[in-house]
Amino acid sequence: MTAQELTAPARSPRRLALSGDAFRSLVVVRVLAIVVLVVLAMRIELSQGLTVGYLAAAVLVPLWLPVLRRFHGSTVLLGTVAVALVSGIWLTLFSASSHPTSPGQAVTVSVGLVGILCGVGFVLWCRTVLPDAQVALWFGVGLLLGVTPTSELYQANPWRFGYSVALTIIVLAIARQTGRRWLEFLAVAGFTAIAAVTDARSSFAILLFTALLVLWQLRPGRRTRSGSAVRVVVALGILALVVYNLGQALILDGALGEDTQLRSSAQLQTSGSLILGGRPELAATAGLMLHQPLGFGAGTVANSADIFAAKSGMAAINYDPNNNYVDVYMFGGHIELHSVVGDLWAWFGIPGLALAALIVVLVLAGLARSVASGTAAAVIVYLGIKLLWALLFGPLYSSATLIIITVGLVMLRREPRAELAPMAAGIVRP
Repeated sequence: MTAQELTAPARSPRRLALSGDAFRSLVVVRVLAIVVLVVLAMRIELSQGLTVGYLAAAVLVPLWLPVLRRFHGSTVLLGTVAVALVSGIWLTLFSASSHPTSPGQAVTVSVGLVGILCGVGFVLWCRTVLPDAQVALWFGVGLLLGVTPTSELYQANPWRFGYSVALTIIVLAIARQTGRRWLEFLAVAGFTAIAAVTDARSSFAILLFTALLVLWQLRPGRRTRSGSAVRVVVALGILALVVYNLGQALILDGALGEDTQLRSSAQLQTSGSLILGGRPELAATAGLMLHQPLGFGAGTVANSADIFAAKSGMAAINYDPNNNYVDVYMFGGHIELHSVVGDLWAWFGIPGLALAALIVVLVLAGLARSVASGTAAAVIVYLGIKLLWALLFGPLYSSATLIIITVGLVMLRREPRAELAPMAAGIVRP
């Protein structure tokens, strides 16, 4: 079987007849894609940030590296990650004279970033041998298999901290494969209702946002592929404000339960904002950025001056920072700012911020183009919005799988060159 046959986009069931050997080769390739997708999502830890999935994706670099050129932004992503890795090591060495360092932490952080890059590259390759909905489906299966029922968070709320994300991805991916847009909307609406009664404020907002965008695409009328993409980005910003204010009103009125209402009211009274009240780490990040704008380094440990700057930022929003969460989780022998943007900046400096900005651009470009043309799948809209939220409010470590599947699925395909069109037409019929 030719390389072109193995990597032709698998988007149409009407394939030309394949020989027995070619069919078996295609089956093997798809099984490989499915197995590694599941293992990537399961996140089976080996040592110092390395997982079985990362290792598999790294071993398969010769398979997915040539595919990168087919997607907009992939080479820029590769280069930005490389610069960030160098910056993380340089900043660690630069800060060593005034800060404690942890070589093990530097290795763990760097390996994790390389693993994310390899994972994204592998997902892009999977899109050339499987439909996008199946890529999302099998990744969701891996997330489901990787749920850890022994964790404290799981014990506190099994749905919210265990099965919700995986099952949402699986169900939305299956709904997409049916080809019925109204079924995608019903699925999102159902999960939104579940989030409303399971003390999941952020999930409720993300799913409500997703439901509105899916509903918007069900409207009658002609769509354009690119002409209204910019307007969609503006509309996304406006819609985000609407969802935030609507969600806040519902929460304070008790629509999401009394416990959520009381907790949110207390946070609002303390900091003046549900976001700052719920995520005081943002204030710590702002304080550290003013204190040391260049960042710290992949293996740098915060010193007393850094911790004071972070705590001062948190105290400015009336949050008491003298607790184990701040002293141990955030600054106990490492720096953890509980946001992808904050972590990338702290560990990799300005190139880390550039990487975060690139992720935002890739996600918004992918969502805007597909929503403008009315072709955005609910599962990809959900993943895109969830990742944009995690960039500000989720740690890089726990958001790694989300980054892999979302960036891998939202990146736009390059149009095939004219001289390759006859070849593609001979492999996959429209």
